[in-house]
Amino acid sequence: MDDYGDELPAVSRQQINERFDKGSERMAAIERDLKAATQELYELKQQLADLLEFFTAMKGAFKVLNWVGKVAKPLAAIVMLGGACVGFWTAIKGGTSR
Repeated sequence: MDDYGDELPAVSRQQINERFDKGSERMAAIERDLKAATQELYELKQQLADLLEFFTAMKGAFKVLNWVGKVAKPLAAIVMLGGACVGFWTAIKGGTSR
């Protein structure tokens, strides 16, 4: 021991160095795990962005299909009216063969 009482024995110094080494190894392991978790979160973020883009596109597609459906009903009625008129005209022109 020195006069001030702050000199550590050799065994204690060795134990402290071992604890520092173990702490450094533990910190390195934590940093590796953190880097891996950050990478996984980034990949998950990319997947969610792709999924959101898909749903946004599908929302637009359903709007277009809704518009097509709204146009198809009157268009079908017009086509049926035209077919009925052609059938009526054919019946008048051809007459009946009874």
